[in-house]
Amino acid sequence: MSKPRRPKFRSIFAKYMSLFSVFVVSCILLLGVAQIALSANFWGREQKKNLTEDSNLLAITISKQVERNAIGGYSIRLDESSMLPELIRTISVTSDVDLMVANVEGGILIRSVGCATNGDTVPMAEMQKVAAGGDGHYLVGTLGGLFSDRRYVAVSPIIHGQIPVGYVFVMASAASFGAYIGDQLQVYLVAAFIALLLVFICSYVVAYRLVRPLRQMAAVTKKFGEGDFSGRLTVRGDDEVAQLAQSLNEMAVSLASVEGMSRSFVANVSHELKTPMTTISGFIDGILDGTIPPEKERHYLRIVSDEIRRLSRLVNAMLNLSRIDNGTLAFRPVEFDFAELVCKTALSFEQRVEQKRLQIEGLEACCTPLPLVGDFDLLGQVVYNLLDNAIKFADEGGTVRMGLRVENGRAWFSIRNTGGGVPADELPHLFERFYKSDKSRSVDKTGVGLGLYIVQHVIQLHGGEITVQSDAESYTEFAFWLPIKQNL
Repeated sequence: MSKPRRPKFRSIFAKYMSLFSVFVVSCILLLGVAQIALSANFWGREQKKNLTEDSNLLAITISKQVERNAIGGYSIRLDESSMLPELIRTISVTSDVDLMVANVEGGILIRSVGCATNGDTVPMAEMQKVAAGGDGHYLVGTLGGLFSDRRYVAVSPIIHGQIPVGYVFVMASAASFGAYIGDQLQVYLVAAFIALLLVFICSYVVAYRLVRPLRQMAAVTKKFGEGDFSGRLTVRGDDEVAQLAQSLNEMAVSLASVEGMSRSFVANVSHELKTPMTTISGFIDGILDGTIPPEKERHYLRIVSDEIRRLSRLVNAMLNLSRIDNGTLAFRPVEFDFAELVCKTALSFEQRVEQKRLQIEGLEACCTPLPLVGDFDLLGQVVYNLLDNAIKFADEGGTVRMGLRVENGRAWFSIRNTGGGVPADELPHLFERFYKSDKSRSVDKTGVGLGLYIVQHVIQLHGGEITVQSDAESYTEFAFWLPIKQNL
């Protein structure tokens, strides 16, 4: 079975240059057609004007050479004293035209040198058209076959005593129009070639400069897809392409950070799952096979129970993270005593407090009833995580201080522990998922960097806000507020 053919790849550069080429060539052709049409129209008007002026001038001049003949009519004097033949020759040479003088019957009296005709008489049909023209006549043709080629002809009557006694024909060959258009076309083609060459060079440079960063982006993003986030793009200028390059660089930094945190998360979760499961399996197997004596079973079962609760907290954190990501984290508001929740949660840490010889301050103030509407389980997890962090990172024999108050329709809860705090440059990252500060990495061997991320999301879900303050040498304090609602 033959494989389906893949569509032929065409780069943006090729598409741009193809479309641009078609557009530019079309515009040049349209301009050329317009130029030729306008030039032809201009040439025709100028030709008619020049021929008509020459014929009128010659007709006026010849009218002075008219004399009465023997039978009482009028004729044009063409004897040796007449300057008419010389005048016709001069005008013909200087204006590059053919001239011809005919009487009213069409008989050709005189013509310029080189004005070849197919007879000595203008056809009567043409003379009738000329006579009907009155003061002047203009036509394009062969004068009824008098000439073998097409001509532009201007005809002016020779008037004597208000009576036409003859006609002046001034003519130019139609071939001159072809020569003129050929010259115009030659100029146009040279200019169009130079313009196209310059335009294509400039377009190539501009298109290449536009497409080059896109190719670099494609190469870098391909590496991103392969898991390599080390590539960076050079940002030049401040246009849309530069902004896209800057965004990709920022994305690379973010992806690298998330990738590092994800790997750390997987490693921590793997370790956290492996360690308690190994402990649980070892102690259970010891009890079952009799390795552990009966009097020690209760002690080891207590350890197994602690490890199971630890696994449960880890699984719950991962489930909450998944629900936060897909927007399905359940929110079940009920009315309860928030102060009672704080007190009970604090008392559950009694054993760890005694082990570290910590001083708990403000617990009595936290026992004043404070009705609140919210999700009891989620807020319980918030308080538990903050207390757990405070006790975990407090110095040996130090102090954990809690506070609970009502102010401006808000319930405020704060918890501070003494001991080394968090550096200022790490504070903005504490609520990011998978993030663990340098101090946390050395002290917290069991966390995976999800607690504070979930805490912040739960507080925001309740319409509140959480903040953190710390001094790298002496303390760390978390505080959050929740709106107090009277009705569900």
